[in-house]
Amino acid sequence: MERFVRLLVTSAVGFLPASGLAAASATGLGDRLGGPWTLAAAALATAALVAGWPAMARLPERHSARLTLALTGAAALALAAFWSGGAAAVLVAIALGFPAVFVRELTRPAPRPDLVRSVTGTTSGVMAVAAMGLWMTASRMEHFEDLAVLGGLGIAAGCLGLGLGRAWPAPSWRALAGALMGLALAGAAGAGGSYLVVTHWWAGAAVAAATGAGAIAVWLVADSRGLAGGPWRWRDAALVALPLAVAAVPVWTAQLIR
Repeated sequence: MERFVRLLVTSAVGFLPASGLAAASATGLGDRLGGPWTLAAAALATAALVAGWPAMARLPERHSARLTLALTGAAALALAAFWSGGAAAVLVAIALGFPAVFVRELTRPAPRPDLVRSVTGTTSGVMAVAAMGLWMTASRMEHFEDLAVLGGLGIAAGCLGLGLGRAWPAPSWRALAGALMGLALAGAAGAGGSYLVVTHWWAGAAVAAATGAGAIAVWLVADSRGLAGGPWRWRDAALVALPLAVAAVPVWTAQLIR
């Protein structure tokens, strides 16, 4: 039951960018620039990722890691929202976050246990929170609303497939069955959703399949590391928000090649 609830929350989080755009349109705040509602939606997902990443990555010292991730995420969102540099804003945020990781390690008291895990885990978190800025970058382009909806459909369908895979009769094949069903459902959802957002069916299927594949990959790794069960903890905040950060990459890429 706990896993099902987490999958359900992940599906809902996938629609945060689209919800922000809908709120911006309804309130007249934003238009093509996304507006404060879109920024608030991206900031909420980033905050969830920052709060739960150190626990999910099992970092040895979590408070300074959260500070590093928070500064990187804030820089990525602020630059992407208010600077016209496009995806360069995300690269700048990563360029600021990487040195902060090493400064953090240098300030940790000796003997600095789990040094490799601390560096690699925090560096991966820096890239994840910075990727959230791609949502704001893409929101400044035309037809972003279509891609935001398709991205949400892909994440939701991928999670649905993983949930259905738990009913597979052979336990050893459940992960593979869930992944394949998730990809198939994501592609089908994107193809069907393309008629709602007025785009080619194959383009909708490709975007939704790509975002669904990201959600599936996140959940398969989480399952293999035993992160998807038990009572709710801070790590679950990162678990449900990480697919949205991964989905930002194919959505932004699709926006470029439209």
